[in-house]
Amino acid sequence: MSEPPQQMLGFRSIRWRITVPFCLFAAAVLAGIFFFSFIQVRQFHTDQLRHRLTVDALLLSGNLQLREGLAESLWQAGDVELARLVRAWGDQLDARVTVILADGTVLADSQMDPSNMAGQFDLPEVRAALNEGTGYSVRTSRAFGFEMLYAAAAVTPDSVDRANTDSRQQAEALGVLRVSAPSTEIEAALDPLRLAFAVVALLALAACVGFTLIVSEMTARPFRELIRVAARLAQGELEERIEPKGADEAGQLARSFNRMRDRLEAQVASVTRERERLISVLNNLVDGVFILDNEGRIRLFNPVAARMIGLETEEATDALSEIRHAAETDEGAASPSDTHAGGAVPQFNPRRLRGQPLAQVVRDHRIVETWQDCRQDGKQVESIFQWGNRTIRVIALPFVAGGSVGYIVLLQDMTELHRLERVRRDFVSNISHELRTPLASLRALTETLRDGALDDPAAAPRFLDSVETEVDALAQMVRELLELSRIESGQVPFRFQPVPVSETVLTPVERLQPLAARSDINLIVDLPAKLPRVYADAERIHQVVTNLVHNALKFSSAGGSVKVSADAETGSRHVTVSVNDTGIGVPAEDTDRIFERFFKTDRARASLGTGLGLAIAKHIVQAHGGRIWVNSVENRGSTFSFTLPVEPNGVRVRRKT
Repeated sequence: MSEPPQQMLGFRSIRWRITVPFCLFAAAVLAGIFFFSFIQVRQFHTDQLRHRLTVDALLLSGNLQLREGLAESLWQAGDVELARLVRAWGDQLDARVTVILADGTVLADSQMDPSNMAGQFDLPEVRAALNEGTGYSVRTSRAFGFEMLYAAAAVTPDSVDRANTDSRQQAEALGVLRVSAPSTEIEAALDPLRLAFAVVALLALAACVGFTLIVSEMTARPFRELIRVAARLAQGELEERIEPKGADEAGQLARSFNRMRDRLEAQVASVTRERERLISVLNNLVDGVFILDNEGRIRLFNPVAARMIGLETEEATDALSEIRHAAETDEGAASPSDTHAGGAVPQFNPRRLRGQPLAQVVRDHRIVETWQDCRQDGKQVESIFQWGNRTIRVIALPFVAGGSVGYIVLLQDMTELHRLERVRRDFVSNISHELRTPLASLRALTETLRDGALDDPAAAPRFLDSVETEVDALAQMVRELLELSRIESGQVPFRFQPVPVSETVLTPVERLQPLAARSDINLIVDLPAKLPRVYADAERIHQVVTNLVHNALKFSSAGGSVKVSADAETGSRHVTVSVNDTGIGVPAEDTDRIFERFFKTDRARASLGTGLGLAIAKHIVQAHGGRIWVNSVENRGSTFSFTLPVEPNGVRVRRKT
């Protein structure tokens, strides 16, 4: 979209959106300042006028009191001398002066005929002056019809101390002298201020408008440039950039826009990489994946799926190449006209799987039927069946993308899982076999005891010892099974800590020295002087060494030897512990299974033991992050070895299993 012309934006532009509100705000602030200042100035002038009128009233009332013969001559209605005096005072003060008797009768007024004036007793300034000595009020004049300020002072006899307010209030007032002036005097004083303030406000507002226009123009210019460049970018011209100016928000926006432009250019490469990553995920899945459209045509697949349906390696590679171009072009997709042109079904091309119907590609009706059931039911459908020498699990599930329905068909090779299931069944069979032998012996022994051997003093202890031996063997088997199960499930806590290698080896060897002496076998320990400490659970490693040494003693003949050694190569992060014997050895075909549960070689079946010791040892070593293995030559002896990690940088690290 191209940039709209600036003149078409009008008041919608950012320039005016800044200018108009700011100017309105400035005008409101100026008006508020004017209003507040005007109120304060008006109040000041009002207070000044009130003070002047009050002072004048007090002075005139005092002047009136000092005149001789006040009560006999002046305080009479129509007195010419009093009228002349009041008019003279009014002219001097440029104010209205009125003399009022205590009963409210007007004796003289500087601007009106007293005979035409009503009683003044009820007026607030008169009542206040009579009661308190002075009075003040602001009201609309009944005579003139406009607002006036009135200040009145009581006229008391000449014998009263005029300086003492309390004495004046207590003395009976003869009357009131009132001085008044129109409020237009205040307005007249305020008119020049109004004009001056209006001029200043208009000048300030004009300066504010001009300044705001300049600032808004400077603010809007980068945005107009941004709009112009964005329009160019929208048209695909990615070479356009904005020159950032300054470190303000506009400069930051310009730099951010340039970064966005750079990232926009990088997005294409990023999308490509994401597509390659998706391809890599599909390529490395162990399960075969077909992604179908609503018509059942293949839109995407992985090489595992191609190989599972019988394509050769080269064809599967070509299939992967199809995936790489799938997102870029629909060239490989079969169009409906290609698929059904003339009513004929197109020939299947194994090198062009994309766009082909699933039914023609997999060549197995059970897979197609699973997808069709999913399409019909609109939910996930699964099926398991034998496909040649493999067990295949097919999962079909619908999905919605971009408003269209598609389907994922997952092919899982369950052969290994079924093999593990057979291993589980073999385990149950083996443990049943291992339990059957001691249980049969126990049954035979108990029957023999029941048949009379229990009453034979010579035979009974021997039979009871045999029963105890078989029970101990069963208990040992149960303990080892439980321990193996706990180790495999991670329920056994391991207390890893740095320990010397000698501590993990010498303790179990010392325990087994008496057995070696009784068997006439030379038990040797060969440990280098400078071995690094290992990071291990010493008690668990004792169990491993005990098992290996005990087996070596059990399967070695009198006069033989068993050697326990340890070694750490320079720079290696592991220590290798080995148990070497001169016993019967392990047949080559059995070395891979020697660490399985219950496994015994043919020559070891006659010996006592559960066949679980090596399995437990293997899982303990693996829990330490090590490995265990055997090198053996039949009839010449065996060497069982395992590794333990070296203490990491001399720092103890807590680890739980």
